[in-house]
Amino acid sequence: MTAPPVCPACLGALDPPDVWSDRWRCGRHGDVEPFHEAQSSREQLLRSLGRTSRVPVWLPAPMPVHWFASGVGWAGDDRSGAHATALSTSGPSPVGGPAEMVLVAESPRIGLGARLAGLSGSDPERLDAAPEAKVEAAGHPTALWPVTTPPDRAAFVGEALGVWLWLVLWPADAALILLEQLVIEDMRDDATLVDRMLFGAPGSHLSSP
Repeated sequence: MTAPPVCPACLGALDPPDVWSDRWRCGRHGDVEPFHEAQSSREQLLRSLGRTSRVPVWLPAPMPVHWFASGVGWAGDDRSGAHATALSTSGPSPVGGPAEMVLVAESPRIGLGARLAGLSGSDPERLDAAPEAKVEAAGHPTALWPVTTPPDRAAFVGEALGVWLWLVLWPADAALILLEQLVIEDMRDDATLVDRMLFGAPGSHLSSP
């Protein structure tokens, strides 16, 4: 079960397709891919996305120690499939206290990762600085560039399997977890990855402005 679809870039209400257009429309951002967040049955939604998504469904493999899956979202519709996927994970920050990390894979111009990072546009601006983090994505070392964010979070973006890869973390110092070797795998390649995941209390950021 998912919440009513909203704009992935601003969480605004959407006008559904009608006789004039087959697209969902946001009053602020125009035609968009509708964003959905699972309210229940998160494991079943992940399995479905693994079969139908047009972009990767990234899962940490293995999950950081004492971390668990805390939310699942996607942008798209049943007709065209997911153009963006998001997995929220939660656990202890390396410096103490609770933390949350959201992994996003998305096609250009969707705006989901940018919203989570607190950016005004739909895609990252020019990435002129040197990369500051690296993950292993689907077996490939993948560089991540920092983006300027509000002070309550940290965000990094790169490219993997032809689309954007975002990692957004709350609080900002939770980014220290990236000093460890974070390995992520695309569930489209291995549906059994979800069998090894623990699901816990819902996170608080997938559908927060």
